[in-house]
Amino acid sequence: MRAKVAEHATLFYQDGAVVWDDYLHHRQFAISETAELLCRKFTEFTDVDALLAPLGEEDRAALRKVLDELVDAGVLIVEGSPRHEEERRLLAGWSTWGVSARHFHFASRTLADAPYQGSDEHDAVLDAKLVTSPPPPPFRSLGGAVVPLPPLPDEPEWAGSGLFDVLLERRTTREFGTSGVPLDRVGELLAVLAGPSPARSRIGRSGTVFKTSPSGGGRHPVELYAHVRDVPGLEPGWHHYDGLAHALEPIGVCWGPDEMAAAAGDQDWVGQAPLVLAYTGVLERTRWRYDTSRAYRVVQMDVGHLSQTAYLVATAMGLGIGFTAALRDELVEQALDCDAYHEVVLGLSALGPLPE
Repeated sequence: MRAKVAEHATLFYQDGAVVWDDYLHHRQFAISETAELLCRKFTEFTDVDALLAPLGEEDRAALRKVLDELVDAGVLIVEGSPRHEEERRLLAGWSTWGVSARHFHFASRTLADAPYQGSDEHDAVLDAKLVTSPPPPPFRSLGGAVVPLPPLPDEPEWAGSGLFDVLLERRTTREFGTSGVPLDRVGELLAVLAGPSPARSRIGRSGTVFKTSPSGGGRHPVELYAHVRDVPGLEPGWHHYDGLAHALEPIGVCWGPDEMAAAAGDQDWVGQAPLVLAYTGVLERTRWRYDTSRAYRVVQMDVGHLSQTAYLVATAMGLGIGFTAALRDELVEQALDCDAYHEVVLGLSALGPLPE
């Protein structure tokens, strides 16, 4: 029998134990020190009998028992077995994306027997949670100086375009004109993206809020920041958008085109944009309601919904826009003073006038 360590799992230490995390089948269990050491002998397919042959009969029998238990547990895979074929297909499918990508996907993938609560049951759980653990606020304020923005008109003049026309005109723009972005357009754009919906502006007691883009459970974890390079009436630099107050809060960090391009994976076109929006995800907003790992996928989906709304509004305004997730997250975190363990960087949208 030839066997090797399964490649659809990871090891981690918890409470003094070594835990085997089989993310493909959603199983976690502790393994012994002996088992951990044995695994190191099976990083590739190895003949079990040949490995044990030099040992005495008693040691050989004891280790063979441990190896058989590891095979039964799926820690070791026997060459040519159904488990081997399953793993071969997994590795071929995910190829060069590597361990981290497949771990994220399969750890947050639901299996056939995944339990789900009914809406009444889930509401009851949240009602009980409200007593001891209040929800995080759906809007954030940095508490410093603010720059009020022009209000969103009841009927913005750019809103007359038909939806179908806007959808057909939508393009990713990587080249911008030389003029800046008008302040009123910035205010209107931010209000539509991240302010409460004018139609339903009430904040629910569990922290739910309605906006123009959908969000899992109405949690809206995505926070908006704006870097101003050329917006008449606004100081250059990074600002946080307070959606409830409809105001910008200067952060005090101003990037030049080279710094912006470096943060955007060396994409010069982002550095040339007169306005760049950064999207971050405040994880606690979503985690408060959904305590399963799958909810992290929802945060990623939320920024997709929001960035598409930005595309459509910018297109209706006659502005060019391009989204990118090719970032150096750490540079953005440092500029925005984000705690990377609680607020994660998701992407950037660069905006400006269309080239002439």
